[in-house]
This record gives sequence, structure tokens and C-alpha cells, in this order.
Amino acid sequence: MANSFSGLNIAKSGIFAQRAAMEVTSNNIANANTEGYTRQRAVMSSNKAYLIHGMHTSTVSPAVGNGVSVNSVEAMRDVYMNAKIVNETSTNSFNDTSNTLLKQVESIINEPGKVSIADELDQYWAAWQDLANDPSDTSLRRNLIEESNSLISIFKEVDSQLRLLQGKNFKTSQGSIENQIQDCVKEINTLGQYIADLNREIARSEIAGETANELRDKRQVALEDLAELVDIDSFYNTKGELTVSVGTHTLVQHEYFKDLRVELKNSELGSTVTGTDHKGYPEYSDNPEVATAVLDHTVALNNVTVTVSQIAKAHSQYSFLTYHPLTGPLSDFGITSGSYVINGRGFYLDAEHTTMKDLAKTINEANLGIEAHINESGQLIMNATQTGTANQICTADGTSNLFRVLNLQDQTKAQDCIFNFGDKEYVTQGNEVSVIEGVTVTLKKVGVATMDLRPTITGGKLKALLETRDGDIQTLIDGFNKLAYTIMTETNSIHRIGYGLDGQTNRNFFTYYQSGDQNSPYKDCIANMSLEDFITRDLTTIACAGGSFINETDRLPTFNGVGDGSNAILIAQLKQTCFFNDGKSTFNDYYNEIVTAIAAKSQKMENELTYSTNIMTQLESQRSAQAGVSLDEELSNLIKFQHAYNAAAKCVTTIDEMLDKIINGMI
Repeated sequence: MANSFSGLNIAKSGIFAQRAAMEVTSNNIANANTEGYTRQRAVMSSNKAYLIHGMHTSTVSPAVGNGVSVNSVEAMRDVYMNAKIVNETSTNSFNDTSNTLLKQVESIINEPGKVSIADELDQYWAAWQDLANDPSDTSLRRNLIEESNSLISIFKEVDSQLRLLQGKNFKTSQGSIENQIQDCVKEINTLGQYIADLNREIARSEIAGETANELRDKRQVALEDLAELVDIDSFYNTKGELTVSVGTHTLVQHEYFKDLRVELKNSELGSTVTGTDHKGYPEYSDNPEVATAVLDHTVALNNVTVTVSQIAKAHSQYSFLTYHPLTGPLSDFGITSGSYVINGRGFYLDAEHTTMKDLAKTINEANLGIEAHINESGQLIMNATQTGTANQICTADGTSNLFRVLNLQDQTKAQDCIFNFGDKEYVTQGNEVSVIEGVTVTLKKVGVATMDLRPTITGGKLKALLETRDGDIQTLIDGFNKLAYTIMTETNSIHRIGYGLDGQTNRNFFTYYQSGDQNSPYKDCIANMSLEDFITRDLTTIACAGGSFINETDRLPTFNGVGDGSNAILIAQLKQTCFFNDGKSTFNDYYNEIVTAIAAKSQKMENELTYSTNIMTQLESQRSAQAGVSLDEELSNLIKFQHAYNAAAKCVTTIDEMLDKIINGMI
């Protein structure tokens, strides 16, 4: 109940409360420019009132207050707004990183520019056209070699720069995407461990019911830094402990942390990021003997069941009869000179001057998708370099009886791959299939496999790095290699039927190339792109002239002479021939398509970056309005608390004077 000193206690509580409020205000002012700091306020409430009893009666009088207490120091934190900022941070970081990388890609392609693949390609076709006008002119032949080497150089330069940026084969190079991926994962692990440590400190600090506002601010800053690197899901338990998940991987759970790892399968695939307990490159399959998957991009598809009913096989043939000696001419075996066809492409055979080994060499260097050799028994072996019935070896005799005499037999029949994803059946030429966007599935044998295609990385800077490396840049590299491969193959196919100034034929212009990859015949073509040595050493070997049949009984065409440029015209006309998109696009069309695609993607990411940046600005502004420190408001509060403090102190002085009067003045 109240006594003579109750007023002092009430005033004292006011002094202490207002002082605490001023300290909180001072702390706000001191941290006005501290990153991540959330404005705080002292939460006050009046103490429980006591009752006043009358002096001459037991009647209860009205209750009187008992002062004020500071219950807590509350941070003006908006959990919902913080969550929105964390989510938008991942999106904005993804857009920013993608935009930056695509701008680098555009600078490498250099379109539009004076030095580009398109410009050099035009110069290459023009050089053949010029040579066709005067095929015996040495300077024009030399110009063709120079323009061809320039074309090769620009292809190699662009290809190497894209691969250098990609970093698959240059992992340790600073600034490469591969290097950035490794650095990004290290930073993610550092932040994950830091958040786990903060969880522990916060739990210890708040065990007595207090609130560790500063530690929570630090944790929120770390969470937003983490969201910038990778898309995360986070939630708090009833104790305020934070759990953070990265895709299917739990990175932080309370005070426990489990790191992410960078796993490298091979330099061609590059690295991937995983957090599974299983060491090594993830296979995403419960039956890897049947099928495995590589997530080239970051897509979420959950569980998918694949049923493999047939594996694709490559066609393989062998000649039924054996031929010895291998160095002897084909005419010794009853083969006549004349024309023959392999995979729709015509050839001329001089049986009197061609051996079995020469025949195998011709087939190999024709870029027909066939690997040919002679075994120890003297048999011609032809293996299709790609699987599937569409890549079946097709041969036919013309005026030569070559294949009738060889009597080719199937060693392995061409076979397509047949499989089901769910209830939908697919038939493909190869066993590496990409019927699902962003996923490459390798089918190994007949059977059933269930795949959990939920990736670890679904957003943030890390997703942009992986997606650009394995998607946009790899698509460009593949497109340029396909372009270069087709230029080489089609130029060679016409050059071989032409004649040089020396009257010789059946020679390539570009060096023969075969990737050895059944699913990608043009893989790494640019890295191996070059002119034949004899072409650069001896200009007369450039086959500008054509051949013709002089008599109806001729088995082989005859050289038209040094003044003929008909074959060079045929090569120059390749510029206008449609080899791409099912015969709808020329070389220039195809080049423009792949360059325009990357330019459109770059513009899209720039627009999305602008939009997401505006969203981030709005969210930050809204959070700052509530949680940020306003110096004007804090100074106003400081004056308010100061006056209240002074008034409480005045109450103490007044009560002291009253008590002094009673104690000392009534004696």
C-alpha cells in the first residue's frame, strides 16, 4: 500500500524509465548509418496500482498508479518485409549477374563490328569468287589462303574467349565463370557457418527472456548477403532459431551447418554444386546402371520415372571378302573405276590407282559421319560415328561396281533409342537425350529408373553463373562449332571433286576432322580447324577447276584445264545454299540467328534487371520508413524524454521538500 515514500518510488521509476528511453534513442542516433541496423524503442508500461484506504473508514478508495517500468527494448523489425527483401535479393542478383555475363559475351562476339565472324565469312566466300574469275592468278590464290586463315583465326579467337569466360578448361583463371562458382560456394559456406554461430549466440543471449536485437540484425544482414549468392528458404522456430535451406539441401539448422560442395565430373561438363552426402558428381537416379542425369541448367522437376525399352546403336559394316595385299590397287580385285555414293554424296574411284587403305582414307576424310579402317584380315570396316537409324550407312554403286564386289555385311544394325518419361514415349537417335529442358539424361541399358530432378541451386548469383556457363555460352560454342564444321565439310566435299593446277583431284581444302562423339560430330571442331599443309605449301593444289566426261564411255571425268574456275564457283555458291534448320537457313542466316538469340537474351536480362532493381528500391524504402533511423524523429524523442526525465526529477525534489517539512518542520 502507499506510504509517505511512495511518491519517491514513482518519481524514481520515471527517472530510470526516461533515462533508459534516452539511452535507446542515443543508440539509434549512434547507429544511424550502420548497415542492417533496425531502429529500437523502449517499451514502457505502468506498474500495478495500489489501493488508498481512508483514514477513518475501511472503505476502499480509488487505486493510485505505482510508476512506470521498461518492459523491453523492441526492434522495429518487419519480418514479412525482410522476407520479401530476401526473396527479391536473389532475383535481382540473378538478373544482375546474368546481364553482366551476357554483356561480356556480346563484346566477345563483337557484333556489329568490323572484325567479326560474319565479316570474315563474307571475305572468305568473296575470295573464292575472285579466284573463279582468274584461277591461274597466284596472287588470288594467295589471297584465298590469307582470307581462309583469317576466318580460322576469328573462329579460334571467339571460341577461345568464350571458353576462357566459361572456364571449364581454365578453372583456375581469375574472372572465369568456373572460378566465380568456386568462390561463390566458399562465400556461401562462410555465411552459412556465420549464421549458425549467430543462432547459437542469440539462443544463449535470450535464454533469460531478453532480446538480442543487435545479433538479430547481424543475422538478417548475413541472410540477405546469402540470398544474393543463392536462392534460399528460411524460417524461424518458436525459439527464434533460423533454419536455412538451399534447394533440397539444409544449409543451416539452428546451430548446425552443412556445407555445399563443388563437384567436377570432367572438363567438358564443368562443375556442379551439390550438398548431398554422396561424394562425387550427382547422378539424380536410384538406378544409375539404367539412366543418369545432368542438370545443365537449374530447373525443378521433382521425381520423374524413365523406362528404357531399347538402347540406340551405331551402324557398323564390314566387307564380306578379304583383300591382300593391302597395298595393291582395287582393280586387282575386280573393282572398276567410276562413280559411287556414300550417304548421299558422290565420289569418283580410280580403281587402278587406289588401294583399300586409300579407300578407307577417302571415306574418313569426307566427313560422312563414318569411321573407316582396314583390319588385319584385309576387310574394310565402316562404323557410323553416330547412333540411330537416321545415321545408318547408305552405299550405292554408280558406274563403279565397288560395293557389289565388297559385299558389305551388317556387323551391328542401326538402332534408335526408345524410352518413356511417364506415359509419353520418345524415340531418339542417341542415348544422351534432352527431351526435358535443362536436363541431359544418359540412357545406359534397358530398365526402369526414378530420378529426383530437384536441383540444389535455384536462384541468385550462383544460378546465373551455372545457367550462363552451361546454357547461353555453351549454346554459342556449339553453334559456332557447327557453323565451322559445316563450312569445312561442304568446302571439302566440293574441293575433292575439283582439280588443282597440277591436274590432281580428290584432295581436301581444310584438314579432315572427326570429333569421335556419336552425338556431336562438330564438337571442338574450331580448336582443330586448319588448312591442309599441302594447300599452304603449294598454291597449285587449290582445286579451282572442274572435270568433265569427254566421251560417253569415260569412267572418270577429265581435268578441264588451268583456266577453268567452275569448281571455285561451286564453292563460292555455298554461301547461298541452305544447310541449316532443315534446309531453310544459309551460313549467314544461321550465324545471325545464334547471335541475335544471345543479343535478345541480353536485352531481356537488362530489362528484368531494371525492373527488379526498382522493386528492390521500393522495398528498401518501405523498410527504411519503418525500421530505419530518422535523425529528426530521434532528436524529437530525445527532447521529449529529456523533459520527462527533468519533470520526474522535479517530482523527487518536491516530495523531498514535503517530507522535509513533515520531518523537520513539525518538531
